[in-house]
Amino acid sequence: MKFGDVVTALATYAVLQILIAFPLTIITLTVFGVTMLTYYGAGLTAVFLSMLIVGYLFRNGIKESGQKAILRIVVLSAFYELLVVVFQPTLADWLPFAIDLPKQAFDGTVITTMEWFLYGLSRRGNMVLNVLFIIGLGFIGLHLGSKLKRAPKF
Repeated sequence: MKFGDVVTALATYAVLQILIAFPLTIITLTVFGVTMLTYYGAGLTAVFLSMLIVGYLFRNGIKESGQKAILRIVVLSAFYELLVVVFQPTLADWLPFAIDLPKQAFDGTVITTMEWFLYGLSRRGNMVLNVLFIIGLGFIGLHLGSKLKRAPKF
């Protein structure tokens, strides 16, 4: 599997994940209520389903290159998710929110250096967990998707 095919698989994964994650999140939040478990569960399910479809679509290239192709796709998808996690707070006015919320909760509160350190540490921990989940679910989804066969024509 050439590098261009791996990049195409990654782009397909990114588009599929967005197309699956948004409706799935809306449905699960509506049915099960607004909880972090529901939100993250929908996101992880979208990752698995997206990788399953990518594995099915690129199964010939994966069969030719074997585990090496799966590894390339999974590593690039983990890097993509890492970029999403890193840039998401910058798009959503995250820092003003992180500063104003404690001040509103506790009148006159000042955020200490230790709290900023812990905030950064929690962000890094979140990144590590995201990468580990993407690698695990991505590998399983790509492997299973590459094993799927076309339906017989009638």
